[in-house]
Amino acid sequence: MAWVQAGATLGEVCCAISQKSKTHGFPVGICPIVGVGGTITAEGYGNMMRKYGLSIDNIIDAQVVDVSGRLLNRQTMGEDLFWAIRGGGASFGVILAYKVKLIRILETVTAFKISRTIEQNALDVVL
Repeated sequence: MAWVQAGATLGEVCCAISQKSKTHGFPVGICPIVGVGGTITAEGYGNMMRKYGLSIDNIIDAQVVDVSGRLLNRQTMGEDLFWAIRGGGASFGVILAYKVKLIRILETVTAFKISRTIEQNALDVVL
């Protein structure tokens, strides 16, 4: 588990995790300059979502300042507000940080891209 400030970028988070562990990660989006707060409040689609879920599925706790200026965490905000800030947008308070569940990943990951044209039966690959 790790605390991530809402203003950090996805690239900063992934880099910090990889510096601490070669076998842990966090399912985030694919653009390294997007902020964590925006990604999580928009659910957090990414390359690892099929196996590990969306970013919001791996949020354990959060620090939120509500309209009255109170600093809340999951316990003090209640489950309804905690559910709302995970994918419901940032209109429920100012989110300062998220506590995220790190997932176990392989130390070596292989990725590839196959490019085909219609003349090369690209539609047969997709369908």
